[in-house]
Amino acid sequence: MIALFILKLSAGITLMWWLMPRQEVTDGFFRIQMRVLLGLSVLCALLLSGNTDAAIDGRQASESHVRNQSVEPDTSLAQKMVATSRDVAGQTKVVSIVAAVTAYVGSVFWALGRKFPGNLCIHLLMVLTALSLGLHSWHATTDCSFLQQLLSDFSSAAVLGGVTTGMLLGHWYLTTPTMSIKPLTWFNIAIAVAVLGRLVGSGWAVAGAGISLPDTTQQMWLGIRWAGGIVAPGFMCVMVWRILKHQNTQSATGVLFATLVVVFMGEMAAALLEQDSRIPY
Repeated sequence: MIALFILKLSAGITLMWWLMPRQEVTDGFFRIQMRVLLGLSVLCALLLSGNTDAAIDGRQASESHVRNQSVEPDTSLAQKMVATSRDVAGQTKVVSIVAAVTAYVGSVFWALGRKFPGNLCIHLLMVLTALSLGLHSWHATTDCSFLQQLLSDFSSAAVLGGVTTGMLLGHWYLTTPTMSIKPLTWFNIAIAVAVLGRLVGSGWAVAGAGISLPDTTQQMWLGIRWAGGIVAPGFMCVMVWRILKHQNTQSATGVLFATLVVVFMGEMAAALLEQDSRIPY
């Protein structure tokens, strides 16, 4: 579950790099960002190296399937699901290692001021992380269609990546106060679009499965998910928009930092809820 969270965060960060107006931001920002992704990719590969989480997820999925169908346990089904989970984990681990190497090379290019190869690394990292997250969506053991799972995963990634990269960009204004405010304004709009996508994905899940969760803990997770992953970043966009009218990047960064903590809580609660209920709320 932690590896999946890191994978979503990495995919969201690289997506924001790929879409943002990079020409408006100094090279040093991307040098540091590459090192951030390097650490995330290495951590993801380490978490997946034992395949322990994959085996647990596969076993839990098969047990849930048995309970829902009210039949005797199917050992072959459980073994097949565990094997599939391990295969996906192994493939994701390889992609994470390649992403780590690419991020290291990219940090060198941006440190030397070589924008063209640095941008090529950004394109490659976006493809690698999106491929890994799409692979998870394809093999996810949830009670929904692939399209719904894909929307859920990538909208969550976009919210995580938008708030994280926007907050780090806000801190970058402390070292380069003369930089244009347009990139931070762009991030505020991008986060609003990501929140809208997350709202559509959650609404799709509610329309298909409802919100009648039998367990109190699941209901609490759902509340944290909506409050932290949808409501909080939505209010943040309004606050940052009003703050940026006064060209106050430090206050906007403070709001982004506070929202980042809440968003992390919301997405972790969503991961717990999805693992337990097999619905991507």
